[in-house]
Amino acid sequence: MKKWDRNHRLQTPGWAADILASLVDPPNSIFTILEPTPGEGSLIRALERRFRNDSRVEIITPPPPNWDFWEMPVRKVDWVVANPPFTPFTEVIKYLKAFFKFSDNVISLIPWYTLINSQRRVNYLVDMGLSEVWNLPRYTFPGTRVQTCIIKCVGGYRGKIEFKFASGKNGSFMFKRGKDLV
Repeated sequence: MKKWDRNHRLQTPGWAADILASLVDPPNSIFTILEPTPGEGSLIRALERRFRNDSRVEIITPPPPNWDFWEMPVRKVDWVVANPPFTPFTEVIKYLKAFFKFSDNVISLIPWYTLINSQRRVNYLVDMGLSEVWNLPRYTFPGTRVQTCIIKCVGGYRGKIEFKFASGKNGSFMFKRGKDLV
């Protein structure tokens, strides 16, 4: 296994990008998806695969050459789907709060510590419509000690939060609902 370089940006594995893309609930009209932190593009490719035959979808990113999300003017979109930087620790919540300026519907891959280390952050995400949390396997980012999950927030949602468990297998994914694991 290649040793992890602390200056290396963690890129979204293809199977995790497929999960993120699968969570987008398309409306019955034209809609936009913002991928604010495109990295090497695995999440964009997953979104393009998911919506390849749907001409109603527009996938947008920060403009080149800098691809800098922080330089983008706020533009309302239907969904934000992202894997924001994990370090420093405060960056994750800073990105999430910025994402909610663009959309009420946010799907993001985040470190578990974003949820488990602060009741205030959990309350914030619940208030933002937290509907699903997907636990990702430890090997999602090989060579790191970062345990991650995917969160889905849907504007106005106030129901039960579903916890799911994902396992990347041969370029695909599967999940089990928590109640099925008992």
